[in-house]
Amino acid sequence: MFAYEQGKCEHSKSEVIEGLLKTGLSRLANLNQSGKPVSQASLLQYDLYTPFNPQQRQLMRPGDVSMLKSSYFNSKWPVRVLIHGWTGKSTNCYNAAIKDAYLSRGNINVIIIDWSRQSLDLNYARVSKQLPSIAASVAKFLRFLHDNTGVPYEHIYLVGHSAGSHLAGLIGKRFGASRLGAIFALDPAGLTQLELGPTDRLSPTDALYVESIHTDLKLLGNPHGNALSQAAIFVNWGRGQPQCPNATATELDVACDHFSSTFYFAQSVRRPQLFGVLRCSSLTSALTATCRCSNNALTCAADGYMGGEPAVPKRGIYYLSTQRQPPFGTADGQVHIRPPRPSTILETSALQRKGLF
Repeated sequence: MFAYEQGKCEHSKSEVIEGLLKTGLSRLANLNQSGKPVSQASLLQYDLYTPFNPQQRQLMRPGDVSMLKSSYFNSKWPVRVLIHGWTGKSTNCYNAAIKDAYLSRGNINVIIIDWSRQSLDLNYARVSKQLPSIAASVAKFLRFLHDNTGVPYEHIYLVGHSAGSHLAGLIGKRFGASRLGAIFALDPAGLTQLELGPTDRLSPTDALYVESIHTDLKLLGNPHGNALSQAAIFVNWGRGQPQCPNATATELDVACDHFSSTFYFAQSVRRPQLFGVLRCSSLTSALTATCRCSNNALTCAADGYMGGEPAVPKRGIYYLSTQRQPPFGTADGQVHIRPPRPSTILETSALQRKGLF
């Protein structure tokens, strides 16, 4: 049974380390009889959840029409595809939270992609190099769904966390003019993606609508919001999230800010009106915490809302503040300007190297 219950669905830090070690050992032995590496497609898993099986997954296999027809997949419902990040897997706590949030909204197909056999690798550069081939396999699977059920591409959203955000972008690029409906990039990774061009990472044209939510600019995140998405939202100025460093066992303390984006997004799917955003004049004003309400007021009406279901397209750079406790948003639906909090991790990010912090 796979459902979100705070403190219950997490796995321990030792399990994360164990997973990394197991993947490393299997990589050494993972050769077929011809001596060639196993294909990326064979390493992926697709788990389907619907209102008829909200906690018990149904496996989907690319090309297996019989399995598809016997599943609870309904082509009349929207499709929301969740993609974990580096060192993640499909059963991560945040996937449960987002999956449950979507299913709380009614008839939706939620598909969680597991690419843990590639992501559980301490060598991030090696993980990053595999993203294009993984994206090709996932795009082929989505075409299989479209061709055999008639589900429109615009009814398909991708929700990616960290490296999964860039994987979502690479998937979206493969659909060209018949673009997917939306991509939500939850704290898209910086790291090796900081130096990549738009053809090799998430970019604003990868879906009909692309929104990025930034919560960890000081360690694992990516500050280039306007180059990644149509709407970039810097939650609490993108650093020092209020509920951190009280991370769960799953989300290691140093990455609490990074994982906050996933839980904020899950709550926004349930109640988007709690996550009012303020449009900033520039990316710099968000990065330097100088974005302001008119007349320098500390509270003002929202210019839109973060996340939500379905997506509400907007354009530009936005600021949003949150509360320490779930559901994290503000009950009055307004934007409250607050000073940035110190990050919970060592200040060694690309932003500091560029002198922005």
